[in-house]
Amino acid sequence: MSKTVQAVILGVVVALVAGLGFGFVMGLDGENHTGTATMAGLGAGVVAAYLFGNLSGNRRIANASSADKSAALSRSPPPGKALLFLFREGFVAKLAGLNIMVDGKPVAQLKSPRFTCIVVPAGTHAIAARFGGLAGAQSLMGECSLEAPADGAVAVRMAAQLTMTKGGVQLEPQTDLAAVKTRLAGMPMTPPDLAEI
Repeated sequence: MSKTVQAVILGVVVALVAGLGFGFVMGLDGENHTGTATMAGLGAGVVAAYLFGNLSGNRRIANASSADKSAALSRSPPPGKALLFLFREGFVAKLAGLNIMVDGKPVAQLKSPRFTCIVVPAGTHAIAARFGGLAGAQSLMGECSLEAPADGAVAVRMAAQLTMTKGGVQLEPQTDLAAVKTRLAGMPMTPPDLAEI
């Protein structure tokens, strides 16, 4: 069964439970509030289905160990290659998984605040990020490109972005790598799906 169908089923269950609960509480005054309780339950069910649907693209991902995180933040890239730090910050949609691709290859899914690190060849790389599940259908993909120096490191900050009509993802290449690493030290690390491009 797909996660979207599961979200709809959970929404129906919430609607039934909330409707019965509202009906019971409102009925304590001896009056008939069936219509109001039904509408309140329906509203709660729609909100629950929407929220669960937005999270339906999430994968179960364990955080990297402290040792792996420390190793990623202190390591040097292999000769002729570069380290690429991808990190997500911000409160908006922080629980919705953000699927990250580098040069068209999926490398990780990040919630906020989280980071990952991969090895890339020196040169220009295209980074793209999009939410999964129902959140993905409602939001625009974020994209940027950057130049990875040989024997160096680069970083991209990602954050959910809201507009008047549609949400999206903002990607910002970072220039101060020392400041980035200080911020990353306070975040959980997500192991990448693909450690090297």
